[in-house]
Amino acid sequence: MVRILLRKTLRTMMENKAWNLGAFFMVLISSLLIVGMTIVADNLGAIFNAYATDNLLADAEFSTNGEIDIASLEDRFDAIIEKMSSVDYEVKPGQTLRIFAENRDVNLYAVMAGADLDEGGILVDPLFADANGMSIGNTLLIDGREFKLLGTMVLPNYVYIIRSREELINDPKAFGIAVLSRQNLDRLAGRTESYAVRFNARERMHEQELSLKAHLLTNGIDISQWESTEDNARVSYVALEVQTLSTVSKVLPAMLLTLSMILIGILLNRMIQRESAVIGTLYALGYRRSELLRHYLIHPLLIAGSAGLLGGVLGLAMVKPMLDFFTITVFPMPVEAYQTNYLSLLIGMATPVVVLCLASYGVVSRLLRAAPVALMKGVTRAEKRNVIERTLKLDRFNFTTKFQIREQVRSLSRTGFLLFGVIVATMLLLYGLTLQSSLDYMLNEGIAALYNLKFEYVFKEMRTNPPPAGTEEWNGVYVTPQQDRTLSFAVIGVLPETRRIRLKDLSGQPLIPNQVIITHLLANKLRVGRGDEIQVVSDTNLQEYTLTIDAVADSAAGEFIFMPLEQLNQMLGAQAGSYIGLWTDEPMTFPEGALSSTKSMDAVAAGIRNLISQTGVLVYTLMGAAFILGLIIIFLVTGMIIQENKITISLFKVLGYRPKEVNRLILDSNTPLVVLGYVIGVPVLLASVTAFMQSLTSSMQMTIPARLNVWYMLLGFVVVMLTYQVARWLSKRNVDRISMSEILKTGIE
Repeated sequence: MVRILLRKTLRTMMENKAWNLGAFFMVLISSLLIVGMTIVADNLGAIFNAYATDNLLADAEFSTNGEIDIASLEDRFDAIIEKMSSVDYEVKPGQTLRIFAENRDVNLYAVMAGADLDEGGILVDPLFADANGMSIGNTLLIDGREFKLLGTMVLPNYVYIIRSREELINDPKAFGIAVLSRQNLDRLAGRTESYAVRFNARERMHEQELSLKAHLLTNGIDISQWESTEDNARVSYVALEVQTLSTVSKVLPAMLLTLSMILIGILLNRMIQRESAVIGTLYALGYRRSELLRHYLIHPLLIAGSAGLLGGVLGLAMVKPMLDFFTITVFPMPVEAYQTNYLSLLIGMATPVVVLCLASYGVVSRLLRAAPVALMKGVTRAEKRNVIERTLKLDRFNFTTKFQIREQVRSLSRTGFLLFGVIVATMLLLYGLTLQSSLDYMLNEGIAALYNLKFEYVFKEMRTNPPPAGTEEWNGVYVTPQQDRTLSFAVIGVLPETRRIRLKDLSGQPLIPNQVIITHLLANKLRVGRGDEIQVVSDTNLQEYTLTIDAVADSAAGEFIFMPLEQLNQMLGAQAGSYIGLWTDEPMTFPEGALSSTKSMDAVAAGIRNLISQTGVLVYTLMGAAFILGLIIIFLVTGMIIQENKITISLFKVLGYRPKEVNRLILDSNTPLVVLGYVIGVPVLLASVTAFMQSLTSSMQMTIPARLNVWYMLLGFVVVMLTYQVARWLSKRNVDRISMSEILKTGIE
């Protein structure tokens, strides 16, 4: 008898191939994402942690105004401290190598290919070598001396190789890193020296950094720059990627499994209602409820089990290509071997089975509670008007409108499935477009709108001499708010009559920086507004300051506080007229070793545009996935409507309705729901992207405002409606196949 029931289940599934294939596809993608993304995220995190441990990644890097006693500090703070040297050298116009001296204690390089370093050679990072056609054995001319390219290497403090935190994406054609022996680097001009510290105790890192910093300041060592590794974008972007993959491996599968649960629930509900007389007869013949329950649970078990198994295998197969992409192209790191997390594999394959079977159990057990006599009479098939249908007053509408409205409200599960499915498809469709729109907004309405300059030069030490003609001086300090020690932002002192910084309030009116002005991105994060006070601590000298906010600026350029230059100097205890940097429209040259950093606004803008262009693949991939998902969902729902109205369609044809009229009655009833799903999906997407960006703030050290261009919204709507029309066209053939004789088979006149 078990084989008979199994054959019946398979026969029923073949009769509803489209619906079951739709559920199979969604479960398969869910399992694939759970397995693939989870294992990739786990491996990427484990590879980085091993790399950071084996190559002694520093916990912080800092610069001082003089020499420090490394040996005594190491003993006092149980740490490893090493003095580092580096030079930014322009190999060719527009092609810069940041060359580091070989370290022996912290931030140790790892050779990726070729031979190790010697006195006559140099190592460069693999991305720079590949992008610029360099091969092992070539020679590089550095400051008039030839060095042989012995191999490629990577540094743990430059896992993501970017010039500065303002660059969102690396450009290996223009910037790379290299390592020379310390003797060779000491011969180069323009060296920058700093210190790296790694604490032996791996707990309470923030407190240990504060203790070291306080000790240096107490002993008269001024700190000109301090960067914790957790705030270093070159390192924290790895954690950002791991968090992103982990989020994707949970959110998207949850949505698809929810859709699958609704779909399977609808199918089982209709199947049992259609077979209620048979079920009642089997009850009367002595079959137990548990036997029938197991029989109907075979349906979701077959779908979830087969899809989960195949999805798990495909997810496992995608692990190596994805990890190769990350560890070779994005975050070059040494890798010994990838680990297969069999627990994640088991979870990815078992989750769809458990979720769908539990949901199906709830649906089936509820329907099988009816008495055998009631089931034999087909009571469960009797359609009852629900609360919504009873509430609606449809008499004022024409027949077509009334029929279409009733089709939606009489099956709330089907309506909910379509609505939720269109929302999910909309979010998939617009996610990449939202990312592009947000970056474009940050560039054009943020950076380009705020900065009226082309170059920014930051000095190692504060200056008081008059700035060169055509430049504008400014001062700044990085601070940490008392209320959130994980956040660091810049307080910038500018001239009240500045032409380089353009600020406006939330109503669009210009703001003159003769007051303390906070950007609204930072104000939202700190939950402060006009008139509020902020307690902050300097990242370099640990001095505490109180700032009173006078205005909030509508700027998407970043998280800053602007204030008058002399007010900032007075607050810092600096001499009147002091400045740390210059803004200008023309490139400038300064004595060797004078500059701490240089920033080109054109390069920053080019980096963002490059990132926007590189998201094109993501955009088209998500648009394709959304099109397929939307097509499946709309086609399945339309198929349900056709199946339920098979007799009605036949009757319409007998009564003389033309094919176009029948299609309008049956197929067009979903149009308002598709439009409503898209309208709801847009704000839900923006809210989810905003929450996601805020959760990544600690890794990104910046906030990207979530925006969606109106034209992108229209493009998304066109794609959704095109998907709907394709599904409608596919379903039209099913309507045409229903003949007028169908109504005669029921015995109804």
